[in-house]
Amino acid sequence: MNSKTTLDLDKKRAYDINLNALINFEEATGKSLMKMKKGDEFSLKDIRALLWAGLNEFEEISLEEAGSLVNIHNIEEVSKEIMKVYENAIPESKGSERAKNKSRPVG
Repeated sequence: MNSKTTLDLDKKRAYDINLNALINFEEATGKSLMKMKKGDEFSLKDIRALLWAGLNEFEEISLEEAGSLVNIHNIEEVSKEIMKVYENAIPESKGSERAKNKSRPVG
C-alpha cells in the first residue's frame, strides 16, 4: 500500500495521501474518502481538493494554488496519478472485488 508519489506539475512535487490529507479533503469537500468506493464519480472540485490535500503535506499551498497547477493539457494525467495513489492508499474491504481477485489463484 503506497500513498506517496511525485507529481510533475510546474515542478516535481511530493504528494501523499495520509491521514492528515484524508481529513483535509473531508473538511474541504464534506465528503469522506473512506466511504467512497472505486468507480464513484469525482467532480473537478473533488480532484482539486484531493490534489491540494496531498500536496499540502509537504508545503503550504491553497486550494486555488493547487488548482492553478492543473490545466487542460495535464488534467487527465494528473487526475490518473492522484486517483492511482488514492486507490493504493485506501484499504480495501474484505468483500470488495479487488480483494476477492487478489486472493484468487492464477491459472
